[in-house]
Amino acid sequence: MNAMHESTNTESNAIDRRRLLGSAGAAAVLASVLAACGQSPAGELGRVGNGAEVPELGPASIDDAVLLRTSASIERSIANVYARIVAEGLLTAPSSTHPDLGDQTDLVTLLAQHHTAAAAEFDTLTTAAGGEPWTCGNPRLDAVFIDAILDRVLDGAAATDATAAIEPSDDVTRDVINLVHTLEMLSTATCQAMVPLVTQASYRSVLMTAGVRSSRQAALVALTINPGGYLPGGEVAAPPESADSDTPPQTPIPVPVAAATQFGSLGAITYIGGLGDENGVRMKMNFETPSLNSLVYADLECAD
Repeated sequence: MNAMHESTNTESNAIDRRRLLGSAGAAAVLASVLAACGQSPAGELGRVGNGAEVPELGPASIDDAVLLRTSASIERSIANVYARIVAEGLLTAPSSTHPDLGDQTDLVTLLAQHHTAAAAEFDTLTTAAGGEPWTCGNPRLDAVFIDAILDRVLDGAAATDATAAIEPSDDVTRDVINLVHTLEMLSTATCQAMVPLVTQASYRSVLMTAGVRSSRQAALVALTINPGGYLPGGEVAAPPESADSDTPPQTPIPVPVAAATQFGSLGAITYIGGLGDENGVRMKMNFETPSLNSLVYADLECAD
């Protein structure tokens, strides 16, 4: 009898221990759930399942006014950076790559006036098309291309965990005048691209006039950099070789020519400049005519 009683007590104690352990496990799970819920703001239940669908934005309208606002923005971006080039004297130093280039500040000042006038013409057409004139530069062209190039040319690039620091340009004047040529080509291509997109003949006429002027200016800048360079010949700019034998060869910089193609091109316009990195690789940017991510839509407002 006593043995049976002791056996019963032993089994009871084992069951109690199992229940105790099970209760402790359940309490731990409950505590975890409460802790997770406690991370939600007070009075707000944790979400279970799928959330609400993300609302879809309607398609943006691309009409004559948007195209003309975009054209004006490109012209103002160009005029603004030319004004900066003049104000900071970025073309006054002699170029080691093009020793006969000379100071082209007066030329860039004149070109800036032409682009400002073109922007004003596009403003007038924008109003006629029922839109609000855009009085700023193109946000994407400024931030992604122009500012990035000038930062690299003038200041170089800071070191990162994976790359060494890059010094400022080995020839600022060369890189700045090449940027001027690139922007003249961009203005030409932009006007050409817009001509078949607008719906009014009067708009096309103004675009063609501005495009022809920019094309001639691009040719003038090319011949200023590369006298006698009317047609492509594969020439590259060759700055004086560094005396440091440990310096890697730098990326070649093509010399611009007056008539790069037989017909007006809408392809990418490649800019190469700045001092190369530890492997000698210079900055390379491909400028393109405005697309969906660089159009100045009706709902955008100038940040200035």
